[in-house]
Amino acid sequence: MENLQYSKILGKNWELIALITGLAVILALIVSLVTPFQYSASTKILIIQKQAQNLDAYTATKSAEKIGKNLASIIFTSSFYNEVIESNNAISEKFSADATERRKAWQKNIEANVLPESGILEIAVYDVDRNSAAQLVRSIAYVLVNKGSEYHGGGTDVEIKVVDDVFISKYPMRPNIAINLVIALICGLIIGGYYVILKEAKKIKTIQESRYYSGQRIKNDHDNDYIKYEAEYSPNAESFGFSTDLPDNDSRKTRIITMHDHLR
Repeated sequence: MENLQYSKILGKNWELIALITGLAVILALIVSLVTPFQYSASTKILIIQKQAQNLDAYTATKSAEKIGKNLASIIFTSSFYNEVIESNNAISEKFSADATERRKAWQKNIEANVLPESGILEIAVYDVDRNSAAQLVRSIAYVLVNKGSEYHGGGTDVEIKVVDDVFISKYPMRPNIAINLVIALICGLIIGGYYVILKEAKKIKTIQESRYYSGQRIKNDHDNDYIKYEAEYSPNAESFGFSTDLPDNDSRKTRIITMHDHLR
């Protein structure tokens, strides 16, 4: 296959690439506008690993970070969800009665991450209603502070405390329209470029196959002409004055036709 000059192909088909990219951006914008806008409410919880005589500060910090990661995973369990509901029954109205649907919504609308090299657990909750998001994040923090010992197993050697007030966003945080449009722009350019290159490659392949089969037809026509010429002009017995007809009485003898016979 001939080498594809990608820059020329992309430049030649820039209008098609722009059309595909524009459609991708418009689609992303429509999806973003149709998706319900959600506000966020977040808080930070500090996990303290009390230092014993044989425990240095670095080891204590790493231990607190490990405990924070474990608690971040515990937040998404059914047991922790039940504890949060018991602390505030109004929260149950925001989630489905079906366990599967409730788990999906819980995991989708709650984020829990441990800040690197620290024992700080950051929790964020997303909801279409700002007050509901703030109420849920406070309930999660309450359960972690008051019943966290049931999950980390550190006993009195681990202390959990809220170190940051609940922060409620003034503007919707989901969906992030700017990021969605940038992602759509990049995807549109990639898809558009790949499409035009693939289209050009198929076009070149078709041309090459057409040339190949055209050459085969010319070759076959030449072969047929040669066979026809050989049949018409190849020397045989009759062209040298020999007859291939044998008399009926003796099939083993060949009759020679001479010039004298022709004159007769």
